[in-house]
Amino acid sequence: MKRTVILDPTHPDWTGPQADPVLCRRLTGHLAARLREYTEEGITPVDILRDGLVSARIDGVDPDQAASALARRRVFCQSRQGSLFFSIGADTSFEDLDYVQAVVAELLG
Repeated sequence: MKRTVILDPTHPDWTGPQADPVLCRRLTGHLAARLREYTEEGITPVDILRDGLVSARIDGVDPDQAASALARRRVFCQSRQGSLFFSIGADTSFEDLDYVQAVVAELLG
């Protein structure tokens, strides 16, 4: 079953920032760690900009095209300043972030 994961605060269905700062910090670290697992394959750099916000680049893939490809797979994030930005909202789960990693990894193929 495909998920819909909204990590874009401009998306109309985004639920806003996490209420629990400890959970938000854990989710942020989880996403960054999952994306960093693919550093050698070309997801670099991965940066935690603040709790709830992770940026990443996919080598050789235009960020706007990457964001569009992710959206076709029902993962919504922002593309700006040459990177993808993932904003963790109140409804984001660890399972959602594992799905994001899998979908982002598909772009490396």
